[in-house]
Amino acid sequence: MSFTYTTRADGLLMKKVNIPNKKPIYLYSKNKNELEKKYIETMHLNYIGATIDSNITFKQWAEKWYNVNISIKEYNTKRNIRSILDNHIYPAIGNMKLKNIKVINIRELQKEMIEDGLTSTCNRVITTIKRILNDAVENDIIQKNVAFNIKAIKYTKIEKKPLSIYEDNLLLNVAKTHKYGLFFLILRYAGLRTEEIIPLTVNDIDLDNKIISINKAIYFEKNNPNSKTTKNGKTRQVPILDIIYDQLEKHITKCKDNNQNLLFIKQTDNNMLTFSTIRWMLSSFLIAINKQYEKEQKAIDKDFTLNEENKIYFTNHQLRHSYCTMLYYAGIKIKKAQELMGHSSADMVYNIYTHLDNERENTFETINTYIKKLY
Repeated sequence: MSFTYTTRADGLLMKKVNIPNKKPIYLYSKNKNELEKKYIETMHLNYIGATIDSNITFKQWAEKWYNVNISIKEYNTKRNIRSILDNHIYPAIGNMKLKNIKVINIRELQKEMIEDGLTSTCNRVITTIKRILNDAVENDIIQKNVAFNIKAIKYTKIEKKPLSIYEDNLLLNVAKTHKYGLFFLILRYAGLRTEEIIPLTVNDIDLDNKIISINKAIYFEKNNPNSKTTKNGKTRQVPILDIIYDQLEKHITKCKDNNQNLLFIKQTDNNMLTFSTIRWMLSSFLIAINKQYEKEQKAIDKDFTLNEENKIYFTNHQLRHSYCTMLYYAGIKIKKAQELMGHSSADMVYNIYTHLDNERENTFETINTYIKKLY
């Protein structure tokens, strides 16, 4: 049976599809083969019982997907997905009908974000679109995922560098007198995440056995901390190294004398540290470090001037990265390092260790030495 259709006055091809107990569906195309393809897809969807006449938009379906799949996740996951949807995906394709979205629409969004320098965010956007469209396919709302073959864009990630030996010494010296010094020493020499050190209590510190127990964490919602489980849902123990033991012991004594349960508190109201307080603490500590750095450099070169290009700067996470680097040079095996770092997978630690292996290894010298031993 030949495929029939109507040609409108404007030259557009139209096919009317009559389905029992439903309103007629009108298909349009400028090309006969494309129109016939649409007709076959429509009849197939009707056969499997899909909502073929649905005018649901991407945003409408994405909200359903979010409520079912994402609303049960942790706060940070919900916040990140919500930001991706509201700030990037919805402005581009939110109001488009699911059935009308084409590959070109996704590629245009990808191109614009890359041009704006948002490559990393763009890759997360594409991943989210794929997940939402896959869900629509599985629920017979659309027949195929048009984003399926769109690949993530490769880019060079900014390398997270550990502190240098000089920077480590500065940190240690300044921390002896700075009121927030111990906080940053624990990040550096116990490898804790910021979200793990904030809810630490005096009872989590076992000075006799030199162990810190990490059994809880927090997340920030509008600056305020809220309790949650650790990142991998497990309790872990890390050693209290000699380099921080004395300061930690003195601080524990002070906490007990003041009936203070939390290891670190806001000085204004004795409550748990907030996001803005953490930022302020780091800023204060870095100012003190750079004052000491400037003093030491001027003793060597009186013309030395501290500026934005040569000043010392690091993040809390960079201190944790330095801890992992220290584990590598101390000869700690990957599996144990994974346990100390609190990773559910060894991948993160493996990447750091592999990078350090590559930096450390002198390939030519190693091969030459091996050959000399043979001959």
